Amino acid sequence: MKKINLQLFSEPSLPKNPITPEINYETEAFINTTPTEEESPSWATMANLMTNMSQSLNEVLQQLSYYADKGWGSTEVTGAQLTLTVTGSVKPGDDACDYILSDEVMFGLGNARKTHMKLVKGNKVIIWPITLANITPGYGDANNINSLTVTIHGNGRPSIGTTGA
Repeated sequence: MKKINLQLFSEPSLPKNPITPEINYETEAFINTTPTEEESPSWATMANLMTNMSQSLNEVLQQLSYYADKGWGSTEVTGAQLTLTVTGSVKPGDDACDYILSDEVMFGLGNARKTHMKLVKGNKVIIWPITLANITPGYGDANNINSLTVTIHGNGRPSIGTTGA
């Protein structure tokens, strides 16, 4: 009788699934539509108008060459300002859109452009005072959706915490 290796006929081992990357819509953005200090914040979701959000830390760098390093330079990060560029669609009736495009905010300067933003991902929460800049409803072709772009500049260090969930 001939010996056969039965292992050759068994099922192959179960392959591992790849790690799932983060999906952008998992981060929720909210804007405070009642920024006066006397009122408690009214957080309006930006999800209905947002199609893209990109972040930049805008780091301030100090680059120096010390004698001891014989001409080779060193870099220290000495400051930063968190900014977000948000693009999307103008949606009248949406609380966040109506706030951003209100005459008081869009055509206002100074305090009229200051409010707060909240980013939530899972149980992580980032809240910081912001200035709305470069508010630009796009207009364009007659049969296209009116685009919206706004740059959000962080004012100081954000507060980072968790929801407790």
